[in-house]
Amino acid sequence: MKRPYVMKQDGKYEIKVRICAGMLDGSQFAALREIADNFGSGKIHLTVRQEVLLFDIEESHVDEALKKLEEVGLRGGSAGPRVRNIVCCVGERCKNCVQNVTGLAEDLDKKYGELELPGAVKIAIGGCPFPCTRPYFNDIGIIGRAYPIVDVEKCDGCGKCVESCLMNAITLDENMKAVINRKKCKMCGRGINTCPISAIYAEEKGFTVLVGGRGTWPAFKGETLAEMLEPEDVVPLVGKLLDYYKQNALPQEKRLRPFVKRIGIEKMRKEILGTEKPVGQRWREAKL
Repeated sequence: MKRPYVMKQDGKYEIKVRICAGMLDGSQFAALREIADNFGSGKIHLTVRQEVLLFDIEESHVDEALKKLEEVGLRGGSAGPRVRNIVCCVGERCKNCVQNVTGLAEDLDKKYGELELPGAVKIAIGGCPFPCTRPYFNDIGIIGRAYPIVDVEKCDGCGKCVESCLMNAITLDENMKAVINRKKCKMCGRGINTCPISAIYAEEKGFTVLVGGRGTWPAFKGETLAEMLEPEDVVPLVGKLLDYYKQNALPQEKRLRPFVKRIGIEKMRKEILGTEKPVGQRWREAKL
């Protein structure tokens, strides 16, 4: 049986452990510590993709270590040509988050985690458009957004939304009412979250889905597949995208970046979404 997540180093073994969205409970922490102390070097490495690496395990203890992981709901993985560990921010625990992203990460992991593909596919999810998880530079990036509306009758001109906007997209007009520049606005939700009297509110929320990003040198920002996608449509869309990649990838296209470059984002939208535009909740022209 192939186990690419078990790697031999200097006569001993490393085990890479999947940690969906970087979330562990107390029993899982205890199991990792027990494995590291009893079978390994006593050290645990946390990777940039929210995985755990266990070092210096003797070959005779590898199966026992994997069994102990399974007992607490963990498993080895995130190596080789497949869907890697899904990275996610802390979601609703962050004041800037505008979407339930931890639940989305869990749903994606349950459905597509470790799915074998022509190459490695890395997925990152951020709860706002200024994400700490770098979804812009992953094979698939998913970003929460909120479309802000100003209630001019309620707005008292305090200017807190102006101060909070990182894009300088909010100004006060001659009547001291907040005005949003749609060309600058990233739909990040900060103005909504900052307003002390809820004069700015989210008319709708959705997700942007990017494809073909790459974080290694040279880095590339992913291209927009869908905008303001309804939450319930994200998991099916990712499934369609993974299936499309599986069916159409050339042998040398081991990541989504060269695949998207060859196919073209407009053609991918048309064949996956049925439209060349980044269709979503606000601009929906076709159902998934």
